[in-house]
Amino acid sequence: MGKTPLESEFERWERIDGVIYDMTPPPSSQHQAIVGNLYGEFYTYLKGKQCKAFPAPFGVWLDDANDIYVEPDITLVCDPAKIHKKGCVGVPDLVVEVLSPSTALKDKRVKLKRYRLSGVREYWIVDPFNQIVEVYKLSDNVFTEPQVYGKDETVKDGIFEDLIINLSDIFE
Repeated sequence: MGKTPLESEFERWERIDGVIYDMTPPPSSQHQAIVGNLYGEFYTYLKGKQCKAFPAPFGVWLDDANDIYVEPDITLVCDPAKIHKKGCVGVPDLVVEVLSPSTALKDKRVKLKRYRLSGVREYWIVDPFNQIVEVYKLSDNVFTEPQVYGKDETVKDGIFEDLIINLSDIFE
């Protein structure tokens, strides 16, 4: 059995396909502002609905063997049976990662592949430096070509047909 986050020598870490990734240094204030703004949009929209949004740090175990542990910046879960005291056990419906210099390659390569293979329905990559959002949607076990949105555009979510997010509010 692998180590749990509390047993590791790292303060925060992720394990993807047998590789442990240290999650330091902590994110910048710009990163956290974007996460907060986006989480606020999801929280407001989901209030009173079955799906729930969780900001980091929030643990997600993507498989039954607990071999794949990630901490997305925002996690949306629509199946209440997957929500446990320790976090989400199972595949979430939507995951958001906000790029940082120390995580960009992992988010765009390793996590993109792992989220696709695990069956995450939608994966958002938010680039604070270029102020764009890439939205990957799962279709027949393959992520479609991402839809790319700029800072002055609105994102229409694929899971929730009536959820529209104005990116100028996110990148303010």
